[in-house]
Amino acid sequence: MTGSDDRDFGDVGTKLLLDNDQIRVWELRLEPGATSDLHHHERDYVMVQIEGDRVAARFEPDSEGSFAGCDYLDGDVAPGTVIYAEAGGRERAINIGEATFREIVVEVKSKRTPNMLPVQHVSLSVTDFDAAIGFYTDVLGFELLPRPDFGFPGAWLATGNGIQIHLIEDPNFVAPSGPHVAFEAADITAEVERLRGLGVEVGDPFELNGTQQAFFYDPSGNQFELNQPGQPG
Repeated sequence: MTGSDDRDFGDVGTKLLLDNDQIRVWELRLEPGATSDLHHHERDYVMVQIEGDRVAARFEPDSEGSFAGCDYLDGDVAPGTVIYAEAGGRERAINIGEATFREIVVEVKSKRTPNMLPVQHVSLSVTDFDAAIGFYTDVLGFELLPRPDFGFPGAWLATGNGIQIHLIEDPNFVAPSGPHVAFEAADITAEVERLRGLGVEVGDPFELNGTQQAFFYDPSGNQFELNQPGQPG
């Protein structure tokens, strides 16, 4: 489905809680007998039922996604239930119970093709393999993984969040200016102090659009960023 979601949050039953580049979170709250405004579910979404006893929903004829052609006129509400649905639904919810109905809806904004999974690894060239291994394991704390023998020096490392870094030795490598890999930091000040204590030259943290950033380099000149996101709101 194309087009924008023209929902006017704050009208009938809906309240916008959070909206950023990755997700939009809103609350649906209906008193007994109330009918919500029309919801254009143009993104995959998750519904979390918070309270209530019975609810119904009517979907527009052009609805697609998980609930295409699936009006339900008398559904039980089970607080704590989490329901995932694919994009395409156009619906109105009706509270047919005797208690206030409330649920939280999380819409996923990021899009990817069905066969394109999250990033698996980032490959970096290094001029000195031994120096690189010491830096990535002893300084950054990454874990060496088993690697097949490709006939040239290299290493696979686990970063701790599911993404790997693959190193390839190239004595003639010259690091480019600009491209870099960013690591999220829970406490950027503490991490800068830790790295400096290990002899790494790290730039002073600075703020950009509410996010704290600091930059440093590996022994081969590959640039890295420490990134501490700002707090919502």
